[in-house]
Amino acid sequence: MKHLCAILLALVGTWIPAHAGVYLTLLNSNKNHVNYTYDGNTGTYDITTTGGDPYMYTSALSRSLTEDETHLIFEYKCSRTIANFQLYFGNTWSEQRSRIVGNLTSTGNEWREMDINLSIPRSSFNWGSKGQQLRFDFGFNSGYNIQIRNISINAKDDPAEKYKRNLSKNLEKYLSTTDGNECGIELVSATKTQITINGHARGNGQYSLVEVAPYQDVTELTEFLFEQPIEEADFSITVSRTALRSNFRFDRLLSKWAIIDRSSGSPVLACHARNVDEIPALRQATEMPLKGKKGLGGFWLGPNVGDIDALGIKSVTINVLLTAMISTSSTSFSSSITYTYAGKTYYLDAGQVNSLDATLRECTRRGIVTSVILLISPNACPAVMKKIMIHPECDGGNYSMANMTTIESVCAYAAVIQYMALRYSGTQYGRINHWILHNEVDYGKEWTNMGDQPVHNYMDAYYKSMRLVSTIARQYDQHTWVMGSYTHSWTNSSSDGAGYNTKNMLEITKQYSRTEGDFPWGVAYHPYPQDLTKPRFWVNDTQSTYDMNSQFCTFKNLEVIDAWARDADNFYQGREKRLIFLSENGTNSPDYSDTQLAYQAAGACWAWKKTARLTGIDGIQWHNWQDNRAEYGLRIGLRRYIDDETEPNGCKPAWYVWQAAETDNEDEVFQPYLKIIGRSNWESIFDEKLMDVEELTDANTQDGEPHTRVYTTDGRLIGYRLDILPRGIYILRQGGHSRKVMR
Repeated sequence: MKHLCAILLALVGTWIPAHAGVYLTLLNSNKNHVNYTYDGNTGTYDITTTGGDPYMYTSALSRSLTEDETHLIFEYKCSRTIANFQLYFGNTWSEQRSRIVGNLTSTGNEWREMDINLSIPRSSFNWGSKGQQLRFDFGFNSGYNIQIRNISINAKDDPAEKYKRNLSKNLEKYLSTTDGNECGIELVSATKTQITINGHARGNGQYSLVEVAPYQDVTELTEFLFEQPIEEADFSITVSRTALRSNFRFDRLLSKWAIIDRSSGSPVLACHARNVDEIPALRQATEMPLKGKKGLGGFWLGPNVGDIDALGIKSVTINVLLTAMISTSSTSFSSSITYTYAGKTYYLDAGQVNSLDATLRECTRRGIVTSVILLISPNACPAVMKKIMIHPECDGGNYSMANMTTIESVCAYAAVIQYMALRYSGTQYGRINHWILHNEVDYGKEWTNMGDQPVHNYMDAYYKSMRLVSTIARQYDQHTWVMGSYTHSWTNSSSDGAGYNTKNMLEITKQYSRTEGDFPWGVAYHPYPQDLTKPRFWVNDTQSTYDMNSQFCTFKNLEVIDAWARDADNFYQGREKRLIFLSENGTNSPDYSDTQLAYQAAGACWAWKKTARLTGIDGIQWHNWQDNRAEYGLRIGLRRYIDDETEPNGCKPAWYVWQAAETDNEDEVFQPYLKIIGRSNWESIFDEKLMDVEELTDANTQDGEPHTRVYTTDGRLIGYRLDILPRGIYILRQGGHSRKVMR
């Protein structure tokens, strides 16, 4: 029988060392006698030697190594043995500071792990300080090929690092494998008190249904919280929705369910796990339609609140520091609200809650769609909550990944989300329409820190966080979406590690949706210019190209993310375009000179014109509302600094552009800026290749499921119409692919 993946025979504990390894990359600079390509999604260097002295340098150590970090580990693949693999220990480069550490033996087409003990050379060469590098020397022969990935230096026999490496490999295999015909979970449905799991187990195995909680790793388990033998080939098993675990009344709505086979003694996953599909509606929230695409980022109740009306804003983002809101101690806040979840008592900061009430009420009474950005800050967190709310491997940056590693952390996170979802799903306190998690995960080390992680481990934690918020919120608002937050990277991987780019991370999220059940997740994208300081992106963004493998997707080439959104392969359940917001973006005015202010305003015109026409993009929230001296010198606001010497709080030309957008005055206000960007009309800024519309002839439509079927006049089914575009334009899906057509 074909199994999904083998379960590890031993479950490693959750201890994490103070420093969890250092990851290295190979540099393009100073290489010798090598040609190479780099795949940013897989983190693979494909190297070919071109002379008798081939070598490459690694990146510098991001910190000094601890005493026990003595093992250089990487994976490699080569068809011919590379003899005399040599390491040079910098940053003084000489033969005397080098060691031949062995051969890279032929692996055929299989990956092999290389583990090199650096204990003696570290001591001999006094090597291992922050900023020092290694040099990889690949023997003495030309014409050899080697592939290398996942380079790191770790502690000797560090169980946590070994666990991370195994988890990464197993998750990658788990997500890339499809279920066979023998076993599968077909539907998980919940009521207020029960959960029912329907599936099939038709093979010859010894099958059981198991539960996997969000604080567990599905590919690594050998023991389960719940296990029940499956007695029928087609089964329906109902369990209580809550279970007492570690003194928590755990809500199993947050769990996922799988089938294991114990025929060999040790449990083996027989299918992918599946999350809850049908969630009970504990409140029927009315749908709030998005009345237009024009929005504002970072909204708060300040002196400029009247801009909401003056600018005609239809949507906003609101920053919420979750860690500053909740505590297990009644003394954490000067005034608190008591809240019980999972049988535990929590305390919420009444001041923060009241402030959020006021902000959301202002928006809701105007019909403005709100998206809260959920931020987890180590610096804005009660001391008693840091081990609970902050991810244990967070080692810096501005914010942390949500901690989903223990039942205590999951329940605390769920408690604050459930409180907010219930409170803000009506009109009394205002409305949260959508949830953005967390901030710019493709640059996770800086903005959603989880330490050094393989991309699959990182995305597994992020996916769990998104699932938790969506599952809880949908009980109270069936129209809500959660959105992943990404920078302007598209295929350009950040220095955080292999695969840390928007396109690849979206693909991994899609893999989870395909394997574990889809849910309404969208994209909160930040298409800043490549260089945030330079407003003329139409000139400077040379790596923002009009193709789906562009390095960046910025205001210049928004057609890229629009095309991704319109591709039916990326749709929610294959039927509905995912929600796409440009939730943080703006052009800079390096100073307040007329020239720079005009460049900023021209960029705002371009950004708006593209957003307004591109049907895959649902809205844009301009960031920043006002220039902020904490924004690293950027002046990307619609208003000047509030303490500007010449015109404090003054409206910049971009403010008037934003005011005119989506009004009858738009063309008149925008017209002068065409000259600045060097165009004669706004149609010329679009790339028609990614927006082509094909005319469909000799076809007719007939209502049917799951979409409206499209037939030729002689009765042949040629595809499914997906009604999402205006002016007679729609998507025709054919064989898993889609194209844009016109009737």
